[in-house]
Amino acid sequence: MVYVKRPHEDAYKTEIVDTDALTELVDGDFEVVADDKLTGISLIVNEDARGVLANNFPITSEGYLDWVYGPCVFVKADGLSLTDTDIELIDQFLAAKV
Repeated sequence: MVYVKRPHEDAYKTEIVDTDALTELVDGDFEVVADDKLTGISLIVNEDARGVLANNFPITSEGYLDWVYGPCVFVKADGLSLTDTDIELIDQFLAAKV
């Protein structure tokens, strides 16, 4: 299970089967980023969306403030499915950001 957050929309859970599904969810080629406060969780974002699509929420990566633009897919860094505890942590993270 992954968690998808699009600008101006609530996040939702979904299942994916491969990287093609990730490409579809983020509307194009993707890159992996992380926030310093979300240990063990990676953020999959559209690498071409920076400054083009609507900003979604801010992140802090290696101490530097940055923004996620366009859709974002939260995944476990180890490739496993997100747990309910992970979703709760992400919801708390997003509530503090948006």
